[in-house]
Formats: sequence, structure tokens, C-alpha cells
Amino acid sequence: MSYTIYNSHIHTFRDVDIPRKFLPLGLVRLLASNFGANIFTTLLNNVNPFSEKDLLDRYVKFIKIGKLKTQKKVFEECSKYYPENTRFAILAMDMAYMGAGRVPRDYIDQLDELAQIKKSYPRKILPFVHIDPRRPQSLEVFKKYIEQHDFHGLKLYPPLGIFPHDERLYPIYEYCQKHHLPVIAHCSPKNPVYYKGSKRDIYELLKKSKNHISTINKTKKELCSNFTHPYNYTSVMNDFPELKICMAHFGSGDQWKEFLEQPRNPDNWFSIIRKMIAEYKYFYTDISFTMNDKSFFSLLKVLMSDEKINSKILFGSDYYMVETESDERRFGLDLRAFLGEQNFRKIAHANSKTFLCKSALIP
Repeated sequence: MSYTIYNSHIHTFRDVDIPRKFLPLGLVRLLASNFGANIFTTLLNNVNPFSEKDLLDRYVKFIKIGKLKTQKKVFEECSKYYPENTRFAILAMDMAYMGAGRVPRDYIDQLDELAQIKKSYPRKILPFVHIDPRRPQSLEVFKKYIEQHDFHGLKLYPPLGIFPHDERLYPIYEYCQKHHLPVIAHCSPKNPVYYKGSKRDIYELLKKSKNHISTINKTKKELCSNFTHPYNYTSVMNDFPELKICMAHFGSGDQWKEFLEQPRNPDNWFSIIRKMIAEYKYFYTDISFTMNDKSFFSLLKVLMSDEKINSKILFGSDYYMVETESDERRFGLDLRAFLGEQNFRKIAHANSKTFLCKSALIP
């Protein structure tokens, strides 16, 4: 029996949406030109010319996807790997405030382009507005794209230097709860995308934490993990008990590996998220990117036998991020084959449909 698959986590942002200092050694500026990108990808391809599966080859693919001329082309590159009636939650990215320099095009232009794709594929695309509360009039921006362009929900990316309990987000949470709009929040430590400003700036931002934070001998990446810790959502869920929030990536593969080796570690993010999705009625998680590592398939299948949480796990791929470690086509097929049709249908259809549904607009 056929059914609609929901991929609850993909990206279509382009190279012009990435700040100049996002990569070291001026690589973003180099890759901005076709000439520079061709030189760089040629060098990468020749590091290991005898392997088509080398990690560097996959980074070449990542670069080429990001340089596609439109978000529509990026979306079409992803959607070709899925059945025709698949629906996709596309998560925008606002990187203007991450301390990594100027972004070539304005974030509003990225949203406007995404709105045009929505018009082209009204039944297939569920766009999410990424809100960084440091952007002026963020509530007005959010409401504009929800009400005028049929966007679908809120995207949060705390490692860029904000806490999810930031008071500037509360009016948006209130709006989302009132209108049954879902929230998808990045939630993994040691993430390569994080606030790139000075440590002094990070220390100032971390003063807004509601929990004690140890900053001794921590790298900037480790410090920025504090912004996205799952416990930061406790106060949000208590203040907005009917707000639907998804912790993207289920803590990350790093935390899954740690759990398999030290299952009783109370600080493990996988364990914390697992506990929280059982505790809070409207708290979810997705498996995007994390499941590119097939060694975690068995643990996921065991989780699907747990009645307390198996309705809270969503399918998502994290295209085109997953292209650096895996392959979009293989990602979905291999997972579906391993879990079996009943379990895959639960995470890719029933659970995702329940989470993504806003005011019964998804049939």
C-alpha cells in the first residue's frame, strides 16, 4: 500500500547564504567563483584519484550542490531520490549573526526564493523560517512568511549563539502554540556550524544561561554546545506545554556511540532526549544525519519497540549535509529495508504527519 513519505529535515540554502569567514583560509571567497570552485574540486578529486567513495569526493559533491544556481535546483536534486508524493520540510538558515563575516545575499532574499519554490510545488514543500532573535523585527519576519507565503513552522539553530529560552523568542513561541505550528531545533554537541566570533563574545552570550556552565579549557566549539543542550528546552516546554518541538539529530552519532559504550552516563544527550520525548507530550526528535552511520540502525530498531517513544521519532535526512558522509538515495533505502515497512511507515508517515500537521492543513 502506498503512503506519503515526509522528510522532515532538508536544506536548500546556497553558497551565497554562507558568510565569508565560515570556512578557514578564505575558502568561502575562493569557492564563490566558478573558477575557484573548479580548481578546488579538481584538487580534492585528485587527492585520492583511485577512490570514488573517498570522503573528499563527497565534499566535492557538497560544494557542487551548494553552487547550484537556485534553491529550486537544490530541492529537485534531493527530491528525485524519493517517491513522487513525498513531502519535504525545508529549513532556511540565517547565518548573518554567527560572527563569521558578511553573508553575500540578504536572508530575506533567501526566504523570498524559498517562497517561490513553494508556489512551484505547493503540495510537496513545507518551508520553515529560521529565526535568530538578534535579527530586528524577527516576529514580524516570521509572521509575514507564515501568513503571506504559507510557510509551515519555526527553525532554531542555537549553536550560532542564542539560547532557546531567549525571551525574544517567546512571542514567536506563543504564536506557534496558538496556531499549532511545529518547531524544529538543531540539537547536537560538537557541531561544526557554531558561533565564530571571539571567545570573549561567547562568554558574554553564555551569561544568559539558566544553568551553570564550565568554560575552563573549552574550545569555541565546545562552548557553543551549551547553547543547544536539550535541557535548555525544559523551561520552554513548561511555559508552552502545547508547543510542538523536534530535537533534530537525536543528539548526534557521537552521542549514540557514547551511549553504546557507556549506557549509564546521565549526561549523554541521546539518553536525555530519549527521556524528554517520553516525558513531554509534544516533544519529538528526528534522526537526520545521525542515521547516515548504519552501525546505529540496530539501536534505532530496538527503540521502535518502545511504546513510550516510538511515536515521537521522525524521519529526516538533513540533505544536503548528509552528502558529506553518505548518499541521499542509499540513506532512505537502506534505512527502510533494515527497519521494515511497518517501522519505516511509522517514522516517515504517521509520526511526521502528526508533528508537521498545523491546524489540520495536512490531509
